[in-house]
Amino acid sequence: MRVEIFKGDTSQLLPIALHWKAESQGKTFGLLIEDQAHIDDLQSLIVRPDADLFVLMNDNGEIVGYMGITSYKSPLSSQRIANEHYWYVLPEYRRASIRLIKAAIEWTKTRGCSHLQMSASNFASELHDRVCGLYEAFKMKKFETAYIMEM
Repeated sequence: MRVEIFKGDTSQLLPIALHWKAESQGKTFGLLIEDQAHIDDLQSLIVRPDADLFVLMNDNGEIVGYMGITSYKSPLSSQRIANEHYWYVLPEYRRASIRLIKAAIEWTKTRGCSHLQMSASNFASELHDRVCGLYEAFKMKKFETAYIMEM
């Protein structure tokens, strides 16, 4: 298994995105997931100077997961903060998910960012609590809790 920065055609990621969509809890929260909008957002990570898109590849060179990452200037100081911009790994490869987290940590360091912010979302899947535990294993601290209301 290996992680690479992806510069290819994001339509290649559609099969993985569809797996994520099926696993997500969009209906629970009344949030739409439009396939092309998601692919377009992944594409934006490739061209933005403050972002990258990582892919997790199996030993056969097949893409089995992805993670977007961005950085922004803190509104409170001159620090830059890296921010995970959603990620998904096919269920049979989830043990290798930590490779994406390690890539994000390294990206954060090489970009001179002072912090890495990762999200655990009930929207993304039913794995919220397990993802929180994974982050805590990396010595990350709970930072925020968010709420949403459908209108």
